Amino acid sequence: MTQTRVDAVVPYEASERGSIMWGELRNDRAKFPGILVQFSRIDPKSRKGRIYLYPTPEQARRLFAVPPPFTFEGSFFREENVQEHWKATGIWLNSGSQITYKEAFFWTSPWGSIEDLEVTITTKGPERQSEPFGWYVANRCFLLQVLANRDENQKADAKKFGLPERSFSLRLSDSSTAEIRRYVTSHRPGVTKETKKMGYSISVKDLQNAVTTKRDIEALLILASFASRERSMLRHWSTEDIDGLMRRYWTFNIPKCRRRPRGIEPLVPRDPDQCGKFLTSALKVYIEANHTEMLDAAIYALLLDELALEVKIVRLVSGIQSALIFALQEPRTPRSPQIKALYDKFLEKYTPDFNDLWPLVGASKGESLSRIRNAAVHGGVFAERDWTALSYAAENLHWLLERIILISLGWDIQNSAVSPAGLRFYHAYQWQSEQRSLKI
Repeated sequence: MTQTRVDAVVPYEASERGSIMWGELRNDRAKFPGILVQFSRIDPKSRKGRIYLYPTPEQARRLFAVPPPFTFEGSFFREENVQEHWKATGIWLNSGSQITYKEAFFWTSPWGSIEDLEVTITTKGPERQSEPFGWYVANRCFLLQVLANRDENQKADAKKFGLPERSFSLRLSDSSTAEIRRYVTSHRPGVTKETKKMGYSISVKDLQNAVTTKRDIEALLILASFASRERSMLRHWSTEDIDGLMRRYWTFNIPKCRRRPRGIEPLVPRDPDQCGKFLTSALKVYIEANHTEMLDAAIYALLLDELALEVKIVRLVSGIQSALIFALQEPRTPRSPQIKALYDKFLEKYTPDFNDLWPLVGASKGESLSRIRNAAVHGGVFAERDWTALSYAAENLHWLLERIILISLGWDIQNSAVSPAGLRFYHAYQWQSEQRSLKI
């Protein structure tokens, strides 16, 4: 059924936007069926998505009084036999303005931001068979850069100049194959001279289960972020099943991830073989383990942006507690176990040598890291002269947490940036005098 509108005014700038369609806007307070909307141009690297509404006067009047957030669902035929269904959630509208002129009332067209978008593309007509696949777009991190497979032109150049052939892939939990690649993107649509190979994606062949595969890709990115010491996040993904049904998803308004500071090495060696070996073995451990949400929390504690020193210490100790729960793989109990009991079990199970780091618990000389954390939580006041000691304590907590996670994932800490050889040039590695000087 074709709908017509004689009261909708579409501005000139709408020609530079994206898809326009009819649908329903709603939340738990009101519904607006048959509303005309338009989306901004959206591509796989889009960090923001917008929706523009062209309501009738009655819809605008009602919409003016309803607070966000909203959900929108609508459909249109891109081609005669290709239908697209769009579902946007977390819509925060600028409600527009009410304009009064004598006895008349007018409302400006509102627009707003989107948190999540799902697009389902259905091709009707003769039955078709497609090879199931998945495509997952993430921002850069060190491991993705090192492991990204070369395209055909890069392979030809490598062969021309005698460079070694390199290809990386790994198996996911459902036996599908994942490959890390770069893809072409441009800063502005249609400007080819600004086109660069700057995007990173993970392509999945023989897709079996979209939900399971997405979970595995998110795990892969968490582990890659940990090894890179900089966060990579999933921004867009798309899947196509054997019947040709395509689904595309976006998550918008993700803050820009901070890059690894200069002078700080990645956690794993700068070698493609070592990076691939770490990611393959760590992902296998992660997929088969329990309490993976605890490992996620521990890694996020390492990747947090700048925090106040006392807050950083508290978060890192909480991260260590989470990492110990993951490393021990014991059934969860209603009561949260004490960090000392967890740490003693960890030392007994894995027998690591952490004597070169500031003691976490039970220090015989000076304060332990857990006591410093307790003082920060319970309002302890630190003097200005204590700040060097506190910064050294935070660095040692960071290294200790990284070592615990590496061990729990089956990786040798001697083959990492937190080995004793890798830490010997850091001032905070000589922590003994600062521990003795700190008084709580």
